[in-house]
Amino acid sequence: MVKVDADVYPTEDPEKVLRAVKNIFPSISFEVRWIDSSARVEGSAEGYEALENLKRLLRERRIRAAARSILKSSIRDDVLVFYLNKQAAYAGKASFTEPFVESPLPPIRVIIRAPDLEEVINWLTE
Repeated sequence: MVKVDADVYPTEDPEKVLRAVKNIFPSISFEVRWIDSSARVEGSAEGYEALENLKRLLRERRIRAAARSILKSSIRDDVLVFYLNKQAAYAGKASFTEPFVESPLPPIRVIIRAPDLEEVINWLTE
């Protein structure tokens, strides 16, 4: 299971955040959820198909080795959680980030649950 979400700050356009996540994960259906006055873009999918474009972007940017290292260090118990830079995603690039460290905007959070997370990481970075 792949779950992707991104908080939308009041200074951001929800449609642009939606475009950013769709640039990286085009096969996932996303929706904008409003809670009080804040918004969040959310989507989920099953299977590797949801990660195909991310895999392609990692290969094109030639950052598979770095991605493998980041992803392996992002396993928590039975869940893989990593973050992507929202501005880079809007430009169609996959760039890993830490939550709320490198950018004034909140990152895109990706959560992957699978029986064998090492297999998922190897597939993404092969």
